Amino acid sequence: MKRGIVSLAITVCFFIIAWNTPAFAKNTGSAVLTLQECIQIGLKRNLNLQAVHLSIEKAKYLEKAAHADFFPKLKVNGSYRWIDNPVTIDIPAISIQTPIGPLTSPPTTVTKAARNSGIMTTSIVQPLFTGGALTERYHLSKLQEKSEESIYENARQALIEAIKDAYFGLFKAQKIQFLMIKFVNQLADHLKIAKAFLDENIIPMNDYLQTKVTLSNARLNLIKAKNARKIAQSGLNLLLNRDLNTPVQAELSPRVRPLAKSLAYYQNIALASRPDLKVAETKVRQARALVRLAKSRYYPQVAMSVNYRDLSDESLENDSASVFVTANWSIFEWNKRKWEVDAKKAQLEQAVLLESQLKQLVLQEVKTAYLNVKESYRRIQTIQDAVTQAKENLRINNVRYQEQVATSTDVIDAQTLLLKTQVNLTVARIDYLSALARLEKAVGKPITEDMM
Repeated sequence: MKRGIVSLAITVCFFIIAWNTPAFAKNTGSAVLTLQECIQIGLKRNLNLQAVHLSIEKAKYLEKAAHADFFPKLKVNGSYRWIDNPVTIDIPAISIQTPIGPLTSPPTTVTKAARNSGIMTTSIVQPLFTGGALTERYHLSKLQEKSEESIYENARQALIEAIKDAYFGLFKAQKIQFLMIKFVNQLADHLKIAKAFLDENIIPMNDYLQTKVTLSNARLNLIKAKNARKIAQSGLNLLLNRDLNTPVQAELSPRVRPLAKSLAYYQNIALASRPDLKVAETKVRQARALVRLAKSRYYPQVAMSVNYRDLSDESLENDSASVFVTANWSIFEWNKRKWEVDAKKAQLEQAVLLESQLKQLVLQEVKTAYLNVKESYRRIQTIQDAVTQAKENLRINNVRYQEQVATSTDVIDAQTLLLKTQVNLTVARIDYLSALARLEKAVGKPITEDMM
């Protein structure tokens, strides 16, 4: 009779455990942020991304500066001179006899330099011909701005991938903590049942002690799981430029499905969309412009200047205006210009080779990410079957333990097996999402059809 009552109590207890296991999210008190909300916050507040964006601003200003070289420049040059003892010439009185009588000039002093003299020259200088140097410098500045934009986009995509990894890591830590709480609760209830059996002399003491030791180890693992969640939370807050201790909870409802497109499809998108490939392409164009800029030194530099000299009142000269057309042409420099052009050509060949190599690396990166997604998907399917089998195994061992044809070891092993398979399933799902995020980064644009 007593054994039947205990069996009934066990059945009710396990029913209550399965029905009323508390959800982890209800007790955290953390703010729930979706993945997209985290990405938006990170793109707005991340300091590294803001620093990279300033490079675009710098390139824009340099482009404007290069464009200003096409227009006339107004220059003002001034000088002032004061002489303590200027050179003077004394002219004595001169007397000349004339038919009408003597003519006498008084003595005078002539100064050959003004004591105070000042010159201010105003010039307008307009380059007429530079051998294409101004055009190439302006073209280079525009290419640099384009390169900085591609670098920023690459940093932006890298930040999104990092935020996704951190978010998925936080979700995995939350899920594992929840499973550990559930496991500890199940062991605690099983310990109560084992204690009831021990009091009824149904099980031996070592059976009860084994359950107690297993519960103690599970509680230690729960502490580790809680710490792992806190560390994952701090990592996400760091990317979002928030206080590291700000409570945050990840929430995901991932849709796991196979990739809809072939590998070649994603590789072609990557070749057309990857920001780092655009940077490499821009570097090739910059190298070609540098070759043309080096060749411009073979040609003369011609400029026109309009000048006006404004002299002080004590100056012995008059104000003047002038127009100059000047040409500077270096005829011979011991092949210096040729070697400079050859150096730029070598730089161009280097840029072309690096671009070709980067394309191969991109194709390999896409292939690796693509295969990892497919592998993660297949692993999820396998582990899902294992979870179903582990649940059934636990159910059977619970029934057998109630009938005392199984030991606590059997039940604990079944509970541990279920926990491991559930953790493996959680990890597999997060690995799938992470692999999908890496494929998106490898492709260089969102994969809307395959993302959750």
